[in-house]
Amino acid sequence: MDTPTPGLAREDIRKYLHRICEEAKDLMQAYDPQLVLDWTDANLADGAAFQADIRIQKDGAHTGSVAMTLEKNDILQLGGLFGTLASKNSIADYSLDVKIKDVVSHGTDAATVKATWHEHIVFQPPSEAGQDKKIRVIVDMEADCCHLLLREDGRLSIGLTLCSGEARVLNSD
Repeated sequence: MDTPTPGLAREDIRKYLHRICEEAKDLMQAYDPQLVLDWTDANLADGAAFQADIRIQKDGAHTGSVAMTLEKNDILQLGGLFGTLASKNSIADYSLDVKIKDVVSHGTDAATVKATWHEHIVFQPPSEAGQDKKIRVIVDMEADCCHLLLREDGRLSIGLTLCSGEARVLNSD
């Protein structure tokens, strides 16, 4: 008689996704673009693909939508681009939170996870000489995602991901 193989534990998944949130916060505070790229490379499975459909609001008005499919190499290139556009001093606040809705185990090395992610970023470039106003751009993003998590070489990583969400952008002085 075969004994059932235990699945990838929900608690391991919860710890992994919450660790991602904490590490992302630390990376954004330290703001070392190379560390961001290394972290991304370590947490995305080889061959990972992401499909995202995002609706965009600016100052409360719908301004557009973005639908994109990215592979791991695309994400690594975008991370490098983000690193050149943003600087350590321009990110005034950052948070990333996850709420796990459902986990379906596919054996000991894979699981499908439905989760809602909330990311909050406040960009505030340093004031220039003689400039009294501090310009701030606040971005709040929330996305419902379905992830395939994989255990490879004893560690978890994110594989296929499908997300649908909304980004809200607010300019403030």
